[in-house]
Amino acid sequence: MIEKVSDLRLFKRIVELGSLSAAAGDMGISPGSASLRLAAMERSIGATLFRRTTRQMHLTPAGEEFLELASNVLNDLAAFDEHISREKRELSGVIKVTAPVDLGRNYIAPSLDRFVEGNPGISVDLVCTDRVADLTERGIDIAVRYGALMDSSLRIRRISSNKRIPVAAPSYIERMGMPEHPKDLAVHDCMLLSSLGDKNDSWTFVENSKALTQRVTGSRATNDGEVLRRWALEGKGIALKSAWDVAEDINYGRLVPLLISYCPPNVDLQLVFPPLARQPTKVRRLADHLVRELKILDKCLETISLAPHYLNKEASSQS
Repeated sequence: MIEKVSDLRLFKRIVELGSLSAAAGDMGISPGSASLRLAAMERSIGATLFRRTTRQMHLTPAGEEFLELASNVLNDLAAFDEHISREKRELSGVIKVTAPVDLGRNYIAPSLDRFVEGNPGISVDLVCTDRVADLTERGIDIAVRYGALMDSSLRIRRISSNKRIPVAAPSYIERMGMPEHPKDLAVHDCMLLSSLGDKNDSWTFVENSKALTQRVTGSRATNDGEVLRRWALEGKGIALKSAWDVAEDINYGRLVPLLISYCPPNVDLQLVFPPLARQPTKVRRLADHLVRELKILDKCLETISLAPHYLNKEASSQS
């Protein structure tokens, strides 16, 4: 294939310079070698490409047709080479990503590792925070976020619908009992995720297809979702967490899902981008990678039962 492309370039150069020896010298080969390659081309095509005189070479009608074909092929190859070169240039540099703490540590960071390994020219800067940062002001390329957006100018790519679940450790339930209805949370220690001093102390549930808001209180609040999960694992109280964050803890019985029949409305998990006219290739490629991997993980989460393992174990031990 490479030799055939080189022969096309030789043929076109002969046409441009009007001389076989001049074209050979331009391409760094001997006139004899150029003559042999031209003869091989003509045998392969089954037509004479040039009428030769002592001083010049003129195209035959077949040569005219072949010149158009050769020019199209070489132009397409040049455009492809430029595209690949541009892609390589654009797939380099830093991509800044932000994600909620739990999701960032457990899922986004490993996914970014795999992307960097496959794209050596890329480096990533991951900011794990439960605060909603201004993407443009902070120079963030991709934000992984739950829920509705406040800024309608931002661009989004939806990944999945995320379930939020109240959870507690078996030790907490043994000590304080199992809430049977959202209103029971009023007498429980509900740990809150705070944001800029605002404690999110109104939890929304669904009862008979209607939204039910329950005010909760507790002895602990934090702006760090991982701290909230850790407190829940230690039996300090009830936390409202994303299924993404606690699926493994539920699966292994470290945390118990509560009030499943009243679960709050799902919220979207999505990628968010600043309102740029044209998204850089490197950002688009990373976004495709994250969406692909997170959708696979979402499918895996669907296989994890939200049944209260703790109660199942209690029932089996009493039988």
